[in-house]
Amino acid sequence: MSEAFKVCPICETRNQRHAAICATCGTTIAEIAPQEAPRERDPVAPRYEFRLGETDLAEESLRRPGRILSVVLVLFFAIGLAGIAFALYSMRIGDPAGASVEGIPTMKPTRIAGPTVTSGPPTASYTPSPRPTMPPTDTLTPSPCVRKVAAGDSLIGIILRCGHQNLELLPTVMQLNAIADEALIHIGQEIVVPLPSPTLDPAATATPADDEVNSASASSLSEGLALLAFDPLSPTLTPTLLPGLMWHIVQPDENMILIALLYETTAKALSDLNPEIDFSLCDFSSAYGGPECTVQLWQNQRIRVPAPTPTITPIPTASGSETPTPLPTATFNAPIAQSPASEAFFSPLEQVTLRWVATGRLSPSDVYQVTLTDTDTGASYTAETRELFFIVPDILQPRDSISHHYSWRVSVLDTNSGRVSHASPERSFVWQGAGQTSS
Repeated sequence: MSEAFKVCPICETRNQRHAAICATCGTTIAEIAPQEAPRERDPVAPRYEFRLGETDLAEESLRRPGRILSVVLVLFFAIGLAGIAFALYSMRIGDPAGASVEGIPTMKPTRIAGPTVTSGPPTASYTPSPRPTMPPTDTLTPSPCVRKVAAGDSLIGIILRCGHQNLELLPTVMQLNAIADEALIHIGQEIVVPLPSPTLDPAATATPADDEVNSASASSLSEGLALLAFDPLSPTLTPTLLPGLMWHIVQPDENMILIALLYETTAKALSDLNPEIDFSLCDFSSAYGGPECTVQLWQNQRIRVPAPTPTITPIPTASGSETPTPLPTATFNAPIAQSPASEAFFSPLEQVTLRWVATGRLSPSDVYQVTLTDTDTGASYTAETRELFFIVPDILQPRDSISHHYSWRVSVLDTNSGRVSHASPERSFVWQGAGQTSS
């Protein structure tokens, strides 16, 4: 129950209900009626100040929707953990081996009855079973090899790509395709080459008889396992020299053009026969690759070349009075002019370099003799060198204001006898005078 009290009208102090004078200010309150004190409410918790931090610790500050969301999230998390635990437990107690075996039909082993003993001598009966007959198969006739000529192809290369290992088929292919000259083939032309006939392998073994098949089954199984262990990256022995070809050992001062001349072949044929050699900047429309053709060869290098066709000559009957005749040497050096090209033009600031290739080796007494003639003035100049090039000196450049025409050739000079031989055909170039302004 609430207790009655009097309120002083002056200082508003609460006094007892029977008090006549205010205990604070001394005012007479005898006539003041006592009043009931209001019922005290439950104390209210102080409001949380979020700006003071530590909001995550104030659980009481959550609103009703927040509390419901938190409970739902906790329930979901607990249900997930329970599901994971149940799955792990079921996997542990389950029998996957038994489950997999249940789906596979099994066969009960059958008991083999043992031999029965009968009275009297044993008898055996053999019933031959007919052999299965294989249905006949159609024999396909292989069609010939047809190739279209592409840029840089040669007739020899096409024959080799069709599977032939020698050049004996070259006349047949030329006759079959109506080709008069093997070098006169054009791009897009179809070349028909007969396929090579199959040859029997001398190392092949005979086919085993039917009664030997069962005895050879164990060995064939081991051979099959050996084939499975074959390493495709292991090196295999392959023939590097086909029939109709031969090796040539590069000698000092020899080059590709000299080798092509010795064996009467072309740069394209040498490139096809030696794919490991780089024929750089070579124009295979020219017999010897053109002036820019560069082929790096070194001494004692082995390169493949076409073997000369042997000629059968009758052997004369010896009478006993013959005198041996010395064989002529087939090596000679006939230089071939390469650059500059005919009627090439040079400005006053350019350097003129004459180049040629050799078809043989110089003897110790031989040198190259270069003859240069100014056809406009008639002045001539001669120089000697053992190199395969000659730089025209600046003193020979015309000093006037017109362009002069020059002709030049290179030959082999024997310094002992003074004999000049094997002169190359003349070539010409134009050199602008030093007094003329280049345009």
